[in-house]
Amino acid sequence: MHSFDLTVFNAIYDFSGRFAWLDALIIFCGTYLLYIILATLIILAASAWYLAKRQQLNGYLLTFAGAIIARFGIEPIIHFFYYRPRPFVALQIPHLITDTTSSFPSGHTIFIFALATGLLFVNRRVAYAFFAAGLIVGLARIAGGVHYPSDILGGAVLGVFVVVVVHAIHRSISS
Repeated sequence: MHSFDLTVFNAIYDFSGRFAWLDALIIFCGTYLLYIILATLIILAASAWYLAKRQQLNGYLLTFAGAIIARFGIEPIIHFFYYRPRPFVALQIPHLITDTTSSFPSGHTIFIFALATGLLFVNRRVAYAFFAAGLIVGLARIAGGVHYPSDILGGAVLGVFVVVVVHAIHRSISS
């Protein structure tokens, strides 16, 4: 697996350092696109609140809660028990994005995929856009030198899993 992970990493990372505009795009997508995604969810929730769509608002709030649990609950626990150095540290390579925590799993990816999964229960069209954005962010974080592909895949799987569990618990409590 490590060899495959490194091969895919190198293929994606090879896009960085070629053109200034591409580096800027990698930095933007790998660092700031998350905030646009989060703002979109806030706007959707505010719209549901304003239009008095209580069930939809509850779905957005549950989505956000699941993503918070995944990103700030599960991900730090994994980092506490398992440390994986970031590619730019382990491989001693230039990097476009700096982060000092453990590489596995990707916090950005776990958060975005958790949001996208929660949105499947509320607004499928937006959910698919969030999944696509999560993939873009993940690829940018690899190209930026801060994650291996398995970090992104692990974050995506964990994000999906945590929100499915949160929804199942919510359903069992609500019934």
